[in-house]
Amino acid sequence: MMNRKYVIVTAAYNEAAYLRSAVESVIRQTILPRRWIIVDDGSTDDTPGMIKSYACQYDFIQYLHGSRDESRSYYARNVHAIMEGIRQIDDLDHDFIAILDADIILPDDYYEQILSRFEADPGLGVASGIYENMVNGRLQKVLSDRRSTPKAIQVFRCACFRQIGGYVPLKYGGEDTCACVMARMAGWKSWSFPELKVIHCRPTGTGSAKGILRARFRQGLCEYGLMTHPLFMIVKSLRRCVLERPWIVGGILRLAGYAYGHIRRESCQLPSEVAKYLRREQLRRVFFLSMMPTRNRVEGGA
Repeated sequence: MMNRKYVIVTAAYNEAAYLRSAVESVIRQTILPRRWIIVDDGSTDDTPGMIKSYACQYDFIQYLHGSRDESRSYYARNVHAIMEGIRQIDDLDHDFIAILDADIILPDDYYEQILSRFEADPGLGVASGIYENMVNGRLQKVLSDRRSTPKAIQVFRCACFRQIGGYVPLKYGGEDTCACVMARMAGWKSWSFPELKVIHCRPTGTGSAKGILRARFRQGLCEYGLMTHPLFMIVKSLRRCVLERPWIVGGILRLAGYAYGHIRRESCQLPSEVAKYLRREQLRRVFFLSMMPTRNRVEGGA
């Protein structure tokens, strides 16, 4: 059997309303992490006290006070905090690195199930389940792509994470997409498993945007920051108009955010070779109806 030693890193900023549920879901895992680094990214609520309290109760939980830099964007600060946490476990024996947002509730066997997927496919470099948003007490489905893994619940094989150099901090986010693309460029597979569902305690993207409409606009800015191909962006936005809340206007706002990035001529922080590879993949998806090369598929996946 494969070594199933893994660590978790969480960056938390003012997450007191959600952190307790996230911690309790990790404590219930059928396979516990060797270490869980929770980085307080300069919270002004009770987040630090909650982390310290749990760290006193569970020896695998470690509190880390992050060095918050206000000159960075919200998304870049989050990546900086995660990478700070990862540096804390460099000397710890582990084979997998899990990234977990502080507003996620996991099923009890989430990491056991993810690690079994890695065991079944040695070429799998980064994997995740999918999440559903909790909105007004009800779960809402989130559109997902089998080749993309959301950072909120992402798990890396250590060899893959080291080879790609970890996350690239981007002004408007998308570092999880960038990591998946770099993994595929390096010959690894990235895959999300829809049968593994977790609960996201608030709508995707609203942690910093303070509202779903602004979140959709910022997601368009994120696409621009990733150098998404214009044709792919148009097709994606039209699809989101009919498949994602808020209907119609959400897709339009995505496209508006993307266009705004062009108007402002925002600088691209994505490595040029990664942007070119991503655009080639996107055009293939447009012209070949989202089909992907067999070498990039995980067995049993659609």
